[in-house]
This record gives sequence, structure tokens and C-alpha cells, in this order.
Amino acid sequence: MSQDKLQQASGEPFYWEQLSLLLPDDVCRRGGAIDFPSRRGFLLPVYNLRYLIIPETKKIWRVEQNDQVVEEELHPFFNLMVLVYLTGAKEIKPKEKWVSEKDLKGGLNFFQGPHSLKVKELETLYGNNPAGFLKAGQSLGGKEIAYGIKAFTLDVFPRIPLSYLLWEGNEEFPPKIKVLFDSTIQSHLPLDIIWCMVAETSRRLAKEAIV
Repeated sequence: MSQDKLQQASGEPFYWEQLSLLLPDDVCRRGGAIDFPSRRGFLLPVYNLRYLIIPETKKIWRVEQNDQVVEEELHPFFNLMVLVYLTGAKEIKPKEKWVSEKDLKGGLNFFQGPHSLKVKELETLYGNNPAGFLKAGQSLGGKEIAYGIKAFTLDVFPRIPLSYLLWEGNEEFPPKIKVLFDSTIQSHLPLDIIWCMVAETSRRLAKEAIV
């Protein structure tokens, strides 16, 4: 799905409207956000950063360590996944049971072709650079775990962890990167937004290769 088509079909204005109608206490309790009444918004941890989401102005700002609010050029995938998370997250903690995209309900058919998880660029960038792969994950708040040649888990949102696994290639097969999800992921996000979230996470990991 192209970015333009995604933006047209995303219903982003719908989610902004829905968020503006929800009770702040409810949003915070379900998704782990923090009410920010002085700006009429929500402070939400995303990766290892903090973002301020303001329904009234339909703006998302990054909040620095010194609490200064700064504008960041955000990808449409990011905006969409944040809005869908805030409006749809459930008060359910991760079970720390990892599953693949094909284990998700409907995932076997959905995550194919244009909806295959976006990891090819990462395989090219980090397939022979496991240390760089781990460093990129740590830049997003990831913590190393014992899978493959290198792997890490990171919290995209307070209730949604992701794991990225790098498997070493050999003479017959190239290096492979796999994404795993907590088994509760579909309690919070539908399949198309899960795809967007992985695409955005992979985009940020790839960006670290050229920083």
C-alpha cells in the first residue's frame, strides 16, 4: 500500500475526532499515557522518546528531556499508529509470549505480498553487521535478548513490545531478520496498523545505519 493510498484510507481525521471525544482518564488507563491538561493533550512514551498528542490542534510534538516541546517531521505511519493505539488500546499487559505474524488471527493471509513485514532493507543494512543491528535497536530503547545471532526487544508503546531477531546467513541462505509480537498485540491494534507499526519501526532502525 502506497503512502498516499494509506493516508487516504487511514481515516486519520476520524481517529482524531474519536480521541477528542474520549475521557482523558480512560485513554490514560488503557494505553499508559499521561494526561497533560495544560496543553489539553496526552503524553505518550513511544520507543525511547516522549510525544505530546493534542486532539484540539491535531498535532503530535516530541518532548525533549528538558520538557521542551519540539516539532518533528513524522511519517504518516507514525501518526496513524499512535492515534489507533490511543483510541483502541485495552487495559491488558503483555504476556511475554512471543508469536510471529502468521500466528495472529488472519495474519497468514494478510502478511503477504505488499503487506509482507518491512525487514528487507534491514537485512541488507545489518545482515553482516550484528553489532550495528543491536546498536540500532538500543537507540530505540531496545534490550538484547538471546535469540539468533543478535536480537532485541523494544517497547513501541507502553503495552506493545516488539522483538527483532537477526539470523546469520550461510553459503546457502542469506541473513534473515524476523519480527515477533507479544500474543496480546491484537487486543490493541488491527492487522493493518500492526503492519504500519513494523514499517515505522524498521524505518527508524534503518535510519540509525546512516546517523
